[in-house]
Amino acid sequence: MAAVARALPRWLWWGVGAALVLLAALPLSAWLGGHDPGPLWAPHVEAWVLGLVVVVVVGILGGRLACRLLPTGFPWPDVNGPALAAVLAAGLTALSAWVMHSVFAGNPHLVDEMAQLFHARVFAGGRLAAPVPQPADAFLITHTWITDAGWVSQYPPGQTILFAVGLLTHAEWLVNPLLGGVSAILVYVAARGLYGDRTAKAAVFLWAASAWVMFMSGTYMNHVGAVTYALVAWAALWGPRRLRLAHVVAAGLALGAATATRPLDGIAAALPVLAWLAVRREWRWLPSLALGGLPVAVAWGYINWRMYGHPLTLGYTAMYGPEHGLGFHTDPWGLPFTPLIALSNAAAAVRRLNIYLFEWPLPALLPLILWAVFARHRHVGDIVVAIGILAAPLLYFFYWHSGFYPGPRFYYAAAPMLVIATARAWRWGWTVARRKRSNHVRWDVTLATAAVVAFVWGWVTLLPARWDIYRSGLSSLKHHPERLLKQRGVSQALVIIPESWGSRIVTGLWRLGAPPGLVEIAYRRLDSCDLYQFGESARRSGLGRRAIIDSLEHLIETRQPAPLVPDWPDWTLRLAPRDSIPEDCRLEMERDLGGFTLYGNHAWRNALTLDTGIVFARDLYERNEELFARYPGWEVWRFAPRGGPDAPPELEQIRPRNRAAIGP
Repeated sequence: MAAVARALPRWLWWGVGAALVLLAALPLSAWLGGHDPGPLWAPHVEAWVLGLVVVVVVGILGGRLACRLLPTGFPWPDVNGPALAAVLAAGLTALSAWVMHSVFAGNPHLVDEMAQLFHARVFAGGRLAAPVPQPADAFLITHTWITDAGWVSQYPPGQTILFAVGLLTHAEWLVNPLLGGVSAILVYVAARGLYGDRTAKAAVFLWAASAWVMFMSGTYMNHVGAVTYALVAWAALWGPRRLRLAHVVAAGLALGAATATRPLDGIAAALPVLAWLAVRREWRWLPSLALGGLPVAVAWGYINWRMYGHPLTLGYTAMYGPEHGLGFHTDPWGLPFTPLIALSNAAAAVRRLNIYLFEWPLPALLPLILWAVFARHRHVGDIVVAIGILAAPLLYFFYWHSGFYPGPRFYYAAAPMLVIATARAWRWGWTVARRKRSNHVRWDVTLATAAVVAFVWGWVTLLPARWDIYRSGLSSLKHHPERLLKQRGVSQALVIIPESWGSRIVTGLWRLGAPPGLVEIAYRRLDSCDLYQFGESARRSGLGRRAIIDSLEHLIETRQPAPLVPDWPDWTLRLAPRDSIPEDCRLEMERDLGGFTLYGNHAWRNALTLDTGIVFARDLYERNEELFARYPGWEVWRFAPRGGPDAPPELEQIRPRNRAAIGP
């Protein structure tokens, strides 16, 4: 076993280094069919060559100057590790909270965030499922669905419960910034347990200085919660000088919570733990680890049973079918997922790691790659960290989707290990530099100067540019009509929001009971006008759910795929060539040209029962009277662009308050 412990880290890290280099060099543009082409690579490489030259030259100049100005035995300052971790954690929390408000306007920007915040509202109301909304297509949003239990989302409860606590305290926006700060302390504790205090201090600094960590912690993404849970487990196991039963049980509980937040991330978090137990021959702790995770497994199974009908059924597959799972197959959107696409997705993610992890003027993974290839790896921690880095990419290699926001978010599960490994690389470089003697250059000062230049350059020039991109991008998701109404003294109103024709086609089919997975396949294949007319005909005739499913499946099998409409405001719209567009479809297309916006990022603010305060609903146009009937006497406002699709949305009152209709 000792021989394995000595040899395994070397092979693991050579594999890590080779993978990081080769994946970034893959010619993605030649691989047609990849779902995610990744970032433009050549401009970044050119910029990094210049950046690397500047950083190295300035570093050497600093080392040369130090030979003349600093005495040979000049002592480098030392700081208290726990105090440093606490200060950096507070700073990261503050910066992430600033990102949440200044960059993302306190709003969710991805459908994943919107659905989880909706379900957090349900949990905060003391329920597992919301009442079924009426009419359903005025309120349903992506990744939510109506089951026998009621209106639910597809997401496991681990992060949603945290947001529910935030909603109860009116501080849901602070949940992820706090988790980001807590994670900084946990990175320090875990790294100290693996490598000692000096590497731990470097690790917590890198974590707090990571632009990606800061931006992620300023969102509502559940990756932040999953990573924090994983770090709790790692800190509980690797932090104490003497491992006790309570530590192992707490680690099991945290691993269970990570799995109940993001299942693959939880598995990825468990793999380095199992490696650590194996190398140390501590298998006796496995039952205690499982015991810690048991309460989470039982609670999660109960929630699944209540919401989806079976303890082992996840919301993902309940909503989108087995195609949502791992493996090479047709994905939930009806597209092929092949090993080539998986490799392309992995390459895109590695390229993005080099860009987004630290926002340096050189590749973020370069120090780690140099250490992986050239250092001597004989430490138990090297095995654990290498497996921790590889676990998430290997698992997500078999997952059909390539997530990007803000950064390669599926690889965020590996971010703590990447940071700890980078800290280890810096410490290795520092040790080599301190031992290297020269009468002309102080190599330790050279390395320190180069590090300072890289960080300052990144934070002064590169990070503000990224900040501006995020702040100006997706501007339609940054509005707050509820605040505008409050400023006008309106405390109760119905606000209708027009969405694209395509969105209303999809939600109309949801209302009829068509499963979301089947609807997605149909929408991504069929002519939008045909699909719209099918939905309207089924609604008017009262066609049953089974008949609708059978008819949709028949249309998918028998109709040729329709092409996308070029340069249309809604880039998902498809129309097959035809002599003329039917009048009802032409009307819907004119509505798109008149302007639409997004509804989902406002839906989570609704009260659980949809009967008090400001209620947001999707504009149903001719069928709005069905919606208005639910709100007799209420003010009705419309939040929509004026003058075209690119105009910002504005509030317009379309029905004043009728006190007589509301009653005393």
